[in-house]
Amino acid sequence: MSIKLKNVNKIYKTGNVETYALKNVSLEIKDGEFIVILGASGSGKSTLLNVTSGLDNPSSGEIIFNDEIISNHSSKELTKFRRDNLAFIFQQYNLLQNLTVKENVEIGASIGKNPFNIDEIIEKVGLEDKKDSYPSQLSGGQQQRVSIARSVAKNPNIMFCDEPTGALDEETGKQVLDIIQKMNEEFKTTTVVITHNPNIAFMADRVIKMNSGKIEEIVKNQCKKNAFEINWG
Repeated sequence: MSIKLKNVNKIYKTGNVETYALKNVSLEIKDGEFIVILGASGSGKSTLLNVTSGLDNPSSGEIIFNDEIISNHSSKELTKFRRDNLAFIFQQYNLLQNLTVKENVEIGASIGKNPFNIDEIIEKVGLEDKKDSYPSQLSGGQQQRVSIARSVAKNPNIMFCDEPTGALDEETGKQVLDIIQKMNEEFKTTTVVITHNPNIAFMADRVIKMNSGKIEEIVKNQCKKNAFEINWG
């Protein structure tokens, strides 16, 4: 399940002023890869995530998922595409506060075509003893683990993670990254992590460095690090 971008531009217009958030971006993300998209605020990395994942349409260029051109899809078609193929992890946990851990994960599994076993996924993120707890009873790191379990439970083709450790301290952040990395390795889920932290890049198969809406450099890591080997600050 690969996804390709060909000469993609994203332009925002304010009156007569045009701002290029993406400039002629071409990229292929291969099946099973762990990709880090790295850049400072305003570099275009979040816009790249949005158009690649079908959360937004590019202004021009093509985005191809397998043999399907999704860049011309309607809003309804993009919603179906995301539901059938993708999962998201954000900096905000977006859990339903009136549901337990298991019930939150069940919601993720319920929209998957071939979902994983819920109890197995909860165990893999280390929350088997918390599955009947509510989000308000969990730490921030535990809540982020629930959001990962919810995303993985549907068995997506690609998992997009937008600053997944942005609200976490170093120890908790590394625990969360370790789980994301293990999910990629065990389930071969293509994983795309958006971050401004250059140290997280050492975990990736390839690093896409963004600056001013362009891909500045693509780096292939010959020797990947695990989450607990990277520096933080």
